[in-house]
Amino acid sequence: MSAIRRKERWGAIGIIRDISERKASEAALNRANRALKTLSAGNLALVRATSENNLLKKVTKVIVEKGGYSLAAVDYADEGPLKRLNPVAWYGFEGKEYWLSDLCWEEKEKGILPAGEAVREGRTQIYRNISDPATCPIWRTASMERGYVSHISLPLFDGERAFGALSIYSSQTESFDEEEVELLEELASDLAYGILSQRTRAADEKHETLLREGLEQTILAIAATVEARDPYTAGHQKRVAQLATAIAEEMGLDRNETEGIRFAATIHDLGKIHIPAEILAKPGRLTDIEYKLIQTHPQAGYEIIKDVRFPWPIAQIILQHHEHLDGSGYPQGLKGDEILLGARIITVADVIEAISSHRPYRSAMGIEVALDEVAKGRGIRYDAAVVDACLKLFHEKRFTFDTDSGMLSFS
Repeated sequence: MSAIRRKERWGAIGIIRDISERKASEAALNRANRALKTLSAGNLALVRATSENNLLKKVTKVIVEKGGYSLAAVDYADEGPLKRLNPVAWYGFEGKEYWLSDLCWEEKEKGILPAGEAVREGRTQIYRNISDPATCPIWRTASMERGYVSHISLPLFDGERAFGALSIYSSQTESFDEEEVELLEELASDLAYGILSQRTRAADEKHETLLREGLEQTILAIAATVEARDPYTAGHQKRVAQLATAIAEEMGLDRNETEGIRFAATIHDLGKIHIPAEILAKPGRLTDIEYKLIQTHPQAGYEIIKDVRFPWPIAQIILQHHEHLDGSGYPQGLKGDEILLGARIITVADVIEAISSHRPYRSAMGIEVALDEVAKGRGIRYDAAVVDACLKLFHEKRFTFDTDSGMLSFS
């Protein structure tokens, strides 16, 4: 605006521009940026989610906090006769119960919610003006009471059908233009993929758990069969497994490796099933021939399970559990790192249990004698790190064998 004087009179000259189009473009750009920010944060949540429920909570929270929307909710469609629509996650509305109830995805006299329509039709439902009389009356009234102005419901597909819907509410007018909708549809597609991935992972984990439980029961059955032939060493393998597991944990081995050591220790004397029972239970001193026969049990155990496909080298651990670092062990006379760590751990646990327990040919010698034996052989016959972990368990953490439950015990 500029002032101008003409014929002794003052006036003004101004230029008026219509910037409504520019404002509309800016608003559209802001909406697109908002949706893009939501998509980016949502994908990050997908990557970091630890479960299906965790995923739903993270994504709905991201939509509201990062995207600036008023409410985000996920509903799953029930295939039963009532065609229920079950709210499973939401963010932006505070309350234990969802703000809408008795939801379904089937047409009724009172109308169908956008989320239900999205599931039934398998396509995105957009309401840029919730107050439109064409919307479901009950839903329209409830939405407007909470200040929601516009809405979008996006179907979640499992490849064949829509199994649910992602609903997003905005308190801004004329939200959800074409570009924004395109980005949110991408987010819904990614969310559906994440949900299905979490379900697949959960199913795989359940299957793996069942396999491990079956494997453990099989191993325990084998162990019980061996010990049934030798009443004097009944529980020996179980106690060795207790201590070997505790040593592995003390050494900081991961859960999977520790589990393999526990299983191997539980059947480390499997080969004794080939040794005559009268030799195993002989109360007197063994002859040289009888002792050499006893020494065949690691090889015999290895031969029994060498073709069984365990997720750990159990057969090799069984074969090596009487080997010593200095090569004085049997059956192969292995030295140092030629011996698997699992076998080195079981060797120490086996010595501790054997010396401290009763045997047919002698009385129990006590735990201190056993600990003194492995301490003297530290770094010579027995792995130094294994011995240190074992001594720490008994001296500092007061480890004891739990003969009743078979579980680890620290007094």
